[in-house]
Amino acid sequence: MTIAVIWIVIFAIATALAWKGWESGFGKMVNRWVPAILRLDDDQVNRMTWSIVAGVLLATLMTNPASMLLTLLLIALIALIVRAVIRFALSKVH
Repeated sequence: MTIAVIWIVIFAIATALAWKGWESGFGKMVNRWVPAILRLDDDQVNRMTWSIVAGVLLATLMTNPASMLLTLLLIALIALIVRAVIRFALSKVH
């Protein structure tokens, strides 16, 4: 129960900070790093969505860092394998 309360508090703080910092830098970072297909047309909805995503990720990272880091490492490994397979397949096509 304590972890859940801590998670909710961190989520609220991180979401509020991301929302507040949208104009100053967070929004620019999202527009630069996130592919266009994942961004929404309406800037207000985009702001709300990515602020919540940042809050969830930061709260999870703060309350359960080992699982989060292992998950991120697994995602990175899968992405590298997929990238290698795609490069190999494209080299055989051309």
